[in-house]
Amino acid sequence: MEPFVTLVDAVPFWGWWVLAIALVAFEVVLPTTHLLWPAIAAFVTGILVLILGDPFPAWQVAAFAVLTVAAALVGPRYLRQTYEETDHPELNRRGTRVTGETATVVETFSGGKGKVKLGDTQWLATTRDGSSPVAGARVRVVEADGTKLVVTVA
Repeated sequence: MEPFVTLVDAVPFWGWWVLAIALVAFEVVLPTTHLLWPAIAAFVTGILVLILGDPFPAWQVAAFAVLTVAAALVGPRYLRQTYEETDHPELNRRGTRVTGETATVVETFSGGKGKVKLGDTQWLATTRDGSSPVAGARVRVVEADGTKLVVTVA
């Protein structure tokens, strides 16, 4: 533990800022917000080291740990409050938007599975009742199951 305390005790304020920048850089690459909170804590720890100096060994690690937990508890709640309700809840949910639409079978179904064309896109599709519509038949989209459509004969 002593080598770790000595190492951290030697970190200047800008070292915490470098850590914050590195964490933000990883956050940009990763599709989460999990590294944002330690990045904020590292930045604030750097400010505290700049203002307070180094009053006793390992306080920087303790401050970073406490600030990380605080940011992880408060941050997501704050972000959740900033989201606005939209009058277009299906925006960017293409599968949800197509429910109720009529599509054309482009590949005869076999065993309840086939392909349909809706607009300018071909979708993999399954029938709810296991029927096998032939190519050219019209089907109605009942629901979207991931990247597949569930259809019934129209």
